[in-house]
Amino acid sequence: MKTQIKVQITFLFISLLFFTSCEEGILDKQPLSQLSTENFWTTAEDAQLALAGVYNKATTWSSADHLCEFDDNTDNGIDRKPNQSFLIYGNLNPSSSEIKSYWNNSYREIAGCNYFLENIEKIEDMDAGTKAEMIAEVRFLRAFTYFNMSQFFGGVPLVTKLLTMEESITVNSVSKAEIVSFVLSELDAITNDLPVSRPSNQHGRIVRAAALGVKGRLLMAEEKWAEAAAAFKAVIDLGVHHIDPQYSELFNGKNEESSEIIFSRKYLAGEIANSTQLYYRPNADGGWHHMNPFQSLVDAYLCTDGKTIQESELYDPQFPVVKNGVNYRDPRLLYTIFYPGISTIKGRVYHGHPDSTTVVGDVFTYDAGMTGYCLQKFVDNDYTGDVYSSGVDIPIIRYAEILLSYLECKINEGATIDQNLLDLTINAVRSRESVQMPAVTESDPAALMEILKRERRVELAWEGLRYWDLNRWEMASEILENKPMYGIKITDDDPENYDRFPVGPTGHYFVINLKYKSSDIPWPIPQDELDINTTLTQKDNWK
Repeated sequence: MKTQIKVQITFLFISLLFFTSCEEGILDKQPLSQLSTENFWTTAEDAQLALAGVYNKATTWSSADHLCEFDDNTDNGIDRKPNQSFLIYGNLNPSSSEIKSYWNNSYREIAGCNYFLENIEKIEDMDAGTKAEMIAEVRFLRAFTYFNMSQFFGGVPLVTKLLTMEESITVNSVSKAEIVSFVLSELDAITNDLPVSRPSNQHGRIVRAAALGVKGRLLMAEEKWAEAAAAFKAVIDLGVHHIDPQYSELFNGKNEESSEIIFSRKYLAGEIANSTQLYYRPNADGGWHHMNPFQSLVDAYLCTDGKTIQESELYDPQFPVVKNGVNYRDPRLLYTIFYPGISTIKGRVYHGHPDSTTVVGDVFTYDAGMTGYCLQKFVDNDYTGDVYSSGVDIPIIRYAEILLSYLECKINEGATIDQNLLDLTINAVRSRESVQMPAVTESDPAALMEILKRERRVELAWEGLRYWDLNRWEMASEILENKPMYGIKITDDDPENYDRFPVGPTGHYFVINLKYKSSDIPWPIPQDELDINTTLTQKDNWK
């Protein structure tokens, strides 16, 4: 129950003390000295309060705003706010607000973790096993932050203790390799101190599979396929996580304690809440329609015969999803995307065509959307609460990702691909009761890899992994650099004679030319940080 985990995530006064500073340079941010260690760090209850503060602030790479909306920087979709889709709008630079936010908030989290770790040993009246478990949780959260920073910023300052003011303005970056080594060593050190599972009243706290999952992700990025496969196999062998029969309920708040969800960002309506039910839902139900899927993602969903829309005899361009009352596309399409004329919310049919909405100039209004499609995933169609203060959790690591990642590692490792491996991994994901897509039988590594890439895209859409996947596959430039992106089809006439809205060669609404640049990786150090700490030097690709 949500109320049972309140102690883990409620915004406590202690977290305010942990993370307050009047300085802009984040590396000098640390807990204020006004909190008396003699008065506070004395009981197990104090440790619980402090742990709640750490969890509460660990949001930079896992909140609804950052995790879900990160797919709006890829060929999956676009946010109506350019600052959220800063990569594909070409707005990434050392002075961009998003870069500053990712950097500053990451080090704010790290400072809170360091504060906890430097003080918890002062508590003597506490079970040793409980203390070790709490330490492992905080070290995991710190390692998770450094993992994400390594993937996008590369080498960064490695701060594992509270800093003096002088230290904070002179600390330098270490190499990406050193960050990677640190994260792996931390995860190895804490894994066995984390429980395999937790009772309901502790749901949302870190479990062992989360540490193994992040380890696997990092080893994948480093192309250490056999080691990554071993990490993912260790999750499988725990035997406590399973593919859930219902796909949509993993994301709309109706099955947050599913064993498929390994690591999630917990929310509590009215207290530690998010605005997903406002930002993501369509205007037809009073939402702001922030998330706008591209046609490219819609087309990626297979037909129910397991073939692409280019290959399947089921596909009818006049009825691209439902024909004669039957949905012949992968069910995850309608679980993920509000489709015009088909999807409904509270009895209202969703319409995305500009002719059915108010139009300003030659573009869709914000309320109507930018592509004609709207994000269904994470939207609770039955929600009647405060849309500004939703308690719907955001999954960060799911068992489905573990299985697909394990298969990718085995392919790249050069392992023999047999039906048992396919059934353990990709077919387990595709055969869930609410999806039931045909089993994969392909054993050729190159062909199977293409199937797997598509599977990851549709299964994990808007879970923050598409950009990371494209970079790992070295496909980001090919897919994102100077590519035109489209929305729904708005005319069957000759596009050259259609002048009401900008359209592409097939009559689909033209949205944007993606302005992503491969030279953007690694991301730059924020200019504000360089101005404060002159020891730091800008990344070579940003000088």
